[in-house]
Amino acid sequence: MSVLLALSYVAHVVAGGLWTGGVAYAAVAVLPAARRGDLSAPGLGRSVDWLLQTTRVTGVVLPVTGGYQIWRLYPLPRLFGTTRGHLVLGMVALWGVMNGLVELGVYRMRMAEGSRMGLGRHTIERFGLDDDADARGAAEVARPYVLAAAALGVLLLVDAALLAGSPGGV
Repeated sequence: MSVLLALSYVAHVVAGGLWTGGVAYAAVAVLPAARRGDLSAPGLGRSVDWLLQTTRVTGVVLPVTGGYQIWRLYPLPRLFGTTRGHLVLGMVALWGVMNGLVELGVYRMRMAEGSRMGLGRHTIERFGLDDDADARGAAEVARPYVLAAAALGVLLLVDAALLAGSPGGV
């Protein structure tokens, strides 16, 4: 295995772990705390900002490293004609839907009644809500999207485990 391919695996796995872990954390800790009123509006804004920034950074790292791996290891007959190729294609599809769900959930938060987040504003200073009641409502709006993304994250990790454990290794 070349050094560049090995480095692409490391970057891919680290980025995937940060991303799926961040989405899972948002689903099981951040949004439930905000819905209960245990997380302040600024706290929710910072947490969602972190999730969005993580999603966008890994949204560059994962396709670049994954694309390189596909280019190096999966000529078209292998990509479309083998179990490993199907697992890779499944990973790409899960990643795309999961990424879209996170973005859609944040978009819906921005558009929630009482939110002054607005479109195109996602920095910590500007990603705000008027009060904690607005934070509870925004968390409620985002909940189904983030939960669905977290469930897809579990499937993505199962796919990765199957790929890593299948004949031929990763």
